Amino acid sequence: MAKDFVKTAQGVLAGVGGKENIRSVVHCATRLRFTLVDQSKANDDAVKGTGGVVSVVKAGGLYQVVIGNDVHEVFVELEKLGAPTGSAFVDDGGGGGQSLGDMLIGTIAGVFTPIFAALIGVGLIKGSLAILAVVFPGWAASGDMSYTVLYAAGDALMYFLPIFVAYTASIKFGLDPLIGMTIGAALVYPEIVAQYPFGPWGVHNFLGMPILVMMRYSGTVLPSIIAAWGASKLYKHFRKTLPSSVKNFVTPFLTLVITIPVMFLVIGPVFGIVGLGIQTGISGIVGIRFIGPILIGLVFGAFWQVLVIFGLHWAVVPLAMQEAAVPNPVFGGLKVTATLVYCQIAVIAQMGAVFAMALKIKNAERRSAAIAAGIGGVFGITEPIIYGFTLPKKQPFVLACVSGAICGALAGLFGSFNSGGYGIAAQMGGLGIFSYPGNILPGFAGSTMNLVIALLAGIFSAGLAFLLVYLTYKPDEAELKTTGAVTIDTSKVDTAKARKIYSPVKGRVLPITQSADPAHQEEAVGKGVCFMPLGGKIFAPCNGKVEMVFDTKHAINIKSDDGVEVLIHCGIDTVKLNGKGFTPHVKDNDTVKAGQLILEYDKDIIARAGYNLETQVVITNSGDYKSVTQAKSGDCIVGDLILYVE
Repeated sequence: MAKDFVKTAQGVLAGVGGKENIRSVVHCATRLRFTLVDQSKANDDAVKGTGGVVSVVKAGGLYQVVIGNDVHEVFVELEKLGAPTGSAFVDDGGGGGQSLGDMLIGTIAGVFTPIFAALIGVGLIKGSLAILAVVFPGWAASGDMSYTVLYAAGDALMYFLPIFVAYTASIKFGLDPLIGMTIGAALVYPEIVAQYPFGPWGVHNFLGMPILVMMRYSGTVLPSIIAAWGASKLYKHFRKTLPSSVKNFVTPFLTLVITIPVMFLVIGPVFGIVGLGIQTGISGIVGIRFIGPILIGLVFGAFWQVLVIFGLHWAVVPLAMQEAAVPNPVFGGLKVTATLVYCQIAVIAQMGAVFAMALKIKNAERRSAAIAAGIGGVFGITEPIIYGFTLPKKQPFVLACVSGAICGALAGLFGSFNSGGYGIAAQMGGLGIFSYPGNILPGFAGSTMNLVIALLAGIFSAGLAFLLVYLTYKPDEAELKTTGAVTIDTSKVDTAKARKIYSPVKGRVLPITQSADPAHQEEAVGKGVCFMPLGGKIFAPCNGKVEMVFDTKHAINIKSDDGVEVLIHCGIDTVKLNGKGFTPHVKDNDTVKAGQLILEYDKDIIARAGYNLETQVVITNSGDYKSVTQAKSGDCIVGDLILYVE
């Protein structure tokens, strides 16, 4: 069945509080990243209950909606619905009470997220060229312009990175992006580049005053970001204070004529020193021969996916970019990262873990979903794996992190044998399997072995995670059910006249005969359906009246306005909890509307107590009707039609 990206976009937009509550939204490989006016107006459960949404993460001052591989298609539909996306000017409004850390992470994510897809593309080009240079060693020197053109395609983004960063930073800070791009372009203007000294610093005159001249700015990020931030303050000030008759042309003039000299006189030297400090710090750790690479491999292998969960991995990306901004003499004078290279080892461990889970799962639909998530991991997309499988079960996620740590440390160790004590390295670029061409380093004597070590580290990381999870993972009852796919046949239903019952939860809906509860399997209570639910809330499946809220709070009876008696029963044997973990929002004799919140439950309390979360929706007066027909199978969201009653 084709995916309805319009419906997903509409659900997300409504869930975050409408376009009026959005300052801006951008997307990365798997997530929509919202900067909201007021996060408290967002309805997490409504967003999570939208078809096509994997999860919601709030970190770094951003409201992040995890979509998966279809994120771009949903983003496009959001644009059509009028959401202020990254193509619009955004004023962050002073941070909205965020902590300094949240503001910093939010800024970094806002600046680098839009660039990331292009970075992956050029990384693949550079990796492909590295392979072709090995296969055809004389190609680059042959005089054929094809190599030069393709090299330009792969290198242009990194060379002109100050312009790209200035553009995205301008959007983040509320500056006219073309003014921001002009500021970034000044940093890589040919006459400026020509002044680059033979050492890291030089002295030139500016209006007769001797000034410190910075490093070459190609590939840098900090000067552009800081200059764009300062320019945004000037720009907004002049737009507010200058007369309307002149502000349209005087504002950009004053903004540029002040910002660009200050950038070269102050911002460039100061943040040039900061950038060199970052490079020196990273190089210093890596430079602790053997110990440094092992330590970095251990830490990144263990905690990279933890950072991804909270969106904090964006704090690492600019450090790696800064690291890769200058040639590394150890690795053939290439611009490489010797830190971010270990993250792939952590990514592929999650893939191995979910494939092990898939092998243990007997339920066909759940197994196919695990395999699909694992295939996404091959290409570096781990959010569906983490949020859909390994993290909810906890132990598989932890074991994958352990595997990443062990294999990351081993990669640092054996890479150090190959590089004289400095671990492994890679050119910035692709994700997943597309990252490995970046491990080919032309001009570095150990290039082939650098690639082999990176590949083996990934293979062993996936293999170790697979083994650890396969030996320890215990599927729940629903995952062990071997029933086949459900075929829905409503051809004999008079859908216009039939009474309709709607889904009270988000999750996967199955016939009641496939319930893990023997009584429900035999339809002893009534005909209906059962759910493997996501989230922790139950909503009314119809308009009607609450006939009874059970004393143990785990079940509610509702009689619909047209006489259908519906039992919503949360969990199997959860009556033994005596109400612990359940919070009803209605009482006996209350009138309810379809979609109204009626019950909340704490899935962690229920799961820790060892009870199955399966939720049943059954028609207790089924005998009063000719038929009760299931209307939908598979994934559903709150409000989907699930039963016809005739």
